[in-house]
Amino acid sequence: MSLLIAFIALASYITRGFEHWTFEALRRDDAAAARLVARPIMLAGPQGHAPTPWPGKAGEVYLVDFIYTRCPTVCSALGAEYTRMQRTLRARFGANSPVRLVSIAFDRAHDTPAALQGYATTHQQEADLWQIGTPVNAAAQNELLQSLGVVAVPDGMGGFVHNGAIHLIDASGTVRGIYALDQWPQALERALILAGARRT
Repeated sequence: MSLLIAFIALASYITRGFEHWTFEALRRDDAAAARLVARPIMLAGPQGHAPTPWPGKAGEVYLVDFIYTRCPTVCSALGAEYTRMQRTLRARFGANSPVRLVSIAFDRAHDTPAALQGYATTHQQEADLWQIGTPVNAAAQNELLQSLGVVAVPDGMGGFVHNGAIHLIDASGTVRGIYALDQWPQALERALILAGARRT
């Protein structure tokens, strides 16, 4: 009986009162409570681009995804959604968008500057609106992924199973929302509201 009580107590603690039964649900609960904060990092960009800091300027709002350039499924779909968001931001703000798009690649063995450039070219990245890069070293990458609860697990076939979500992050690095890739219009709308520039 004591083991059963202990198990129930542990389950209640882990699931936060039996409300969240998956890791992703727990992560989204953390985001809703502003408990996820990204560590500042330097991102090494596509070929020919110097490393740049992220988060960048004060006051900017970010829509961030995590990708690997060889991914033929989720990452490709995310790239297509980012192309749409980029087009929307360009039409409304030109180069002065308060919302910036960020794609962070985590497959250090393969996400080379040339591979990042290929991804950027495929998805028509415009660097003044959309930052694509990989953390400059493994330690910084691990700290960033852990701080946001992002998991990337090898799938045994050369790829990864990973969080295919869009993260709304403010200038301080605090996650303000997590959205499924098909919720990109809602993510963009919320980002614009957070930036004080409601979508029209």
